Amino acid sequence: MEEYKAKFIDFLLKTGALKVFENPSDDRTLKSKRISPWFVNIGDFNDGESSNTLAGFYADAVISSGIEANVLYGIPDKGVGLAAPIAMAMAAKGHNVGWFFSRKDEKTHGEATNLGPEDRIKKLTVGRAPKVNDSIVQLDDVFTAGDAKYEANAFMKSLGRTNLPLLAIAVDRQEVAIDSREAIAEYQEKTGTKVVSIVNAVDVYNVLKEGNLAPQKALERLANYIRVYGTKDARVAMGIGLEQKVIGRDRSVIPACDVETLEQFEELVKQTADVDGIGGYKIGFELGLGFGLPAVVAAVRKHTDKPIIYDHQKAGTDIPDTGKNYAKLMKRSGVDTVIFFPQAGPETERAWIYHALDNGLNVIVGGRMTHPAYAVSEGGFITDEGALDMYRIAARAGVNNFVVPGNKPDVIEQIREAVEAEGVSPIFYAPGFIAQGGKIESAAKVAGDRFHGIVGRGIYQAKNMHAAAIEHTSQL
Repeated sequence: MEEYKAKFIDFLLKTGALKVFENPSDDRTLKSKRISPWFVNIGDFNDGESSNTLAGFYADAVISSGIEANVLYGIPDKGVGLAAPIAMAMAAKGHNVGWFFSRKDEKTHGEATNLGPEDRIKKLTVGRAPKVNDSIVQLDDVFTAGDAKYEANAFMKSLGRTNLPLLAIAVDRQEVAIDSREAIAEYQEKTGTKVVSIVNAVDVYNVLKEGNLAPQKALERLANYIRVYGTKDARVAMGIGLEQKVIGRDRSVIPACDVETLEQFEELVKQTADVDGIGGYKIGFELGLGFGLPAVVAAVRKHTDKPIIYDHQKAGTDIPDTGKNYAKLMKRSGVDTVIFFPQAGPETERAWIYHALDNGLNVIVGGRMTHPAYAVSEGGFITDEGALDMYRIAARAGVNNFVVPGNKPDVIEQIREAVEAEGVSPIFYAPGFIAQGGKIESAAKVAGDRFHGIVGRGIYQAKNMHAAAIEHTSQL
């Protein structure tokens, strides 16, 4: 990392402009409506000393880009106040360049009178008007969706100023947009303008971690946030995949505990807990809502410490904001793992995954179901590609545990290929056996080495649940 980057992060910390939160109650809601455990406010630099220091860091970033600038353009509104100070800082470093910004209203007097077409730019700008072939470096504070940047780019080109090799910003949060686009990469591709930042999210994380400049909990929260919301480059830098292992063994049977009473549930656990191939217990809304999750968890813990997986049929179909409270409730109830079927879209999916990870929960994500007429290809509502995207987005967020339909081996194979293409080695959990016609051995063969069959009625409706558990685990 260039020395100026580390110094800039230190500057942000000392001025209080960079905040990384250990406590979720301190988190900030961004313009995108995401709830973030870290925040940078460049607007805090509003006096001579801090603005001068900030300009020096911008100058370092522009110079380090290797792009020769003739003039700096401050994009309205935040960039307007950056242009002159950064030009002065660059001059102090041996690079004398001009600066300008655009007017809100066209000038009609003074040097703007009696101008030819080529000089009309003087009526539209303040500062040194760029010549046709000048290399123009654009300046702004941050990059979100990029609307102002596209407008500025189009404005320059409408004036015949097409040499726009660089856009410099202070901090790149390295986040995908809410529709999954990588906004900066797309901007660079569409405009031909390279984007450079003084620092990015991964730089911030690395400096804080290596310098022990933030509490461990705050660093963990920041890492999870970058993994879930980050661009591909950010996720690669952080290490793709959290590799959560919900079940201690690679293959097991998980009873789906869809029984009617707490007594029946406890008897199910009591009879099956000592079976080696039983990996954990999947709890549905019947038990969770009927008797309360804390009571259900307490019943399990009388007999085993095997993981408790809560499936809210189907969690993750609400708005993004509700994921925070859901995750807090699950953690407080004592469950280990949650299952999401995030049919409400990519932003809800990311939010619910992030908040679950932030609360120390394991996450399993599904997209395809066992019953007929679910996917469009089967006569249902959900497109096949949309369902695969649920798995892809989860994999990009670091999730490696997935629910797949055990009675549809061809679908399992499609999901496996989609997830592995994202660089994740999957662990599959499959319902759809016995009453729904699936065979554990068939699904396990397609799923690979790490596979857990979810069996409901085949165990809890058996006369001898212990014997049924042994029989089903033998098929693994």
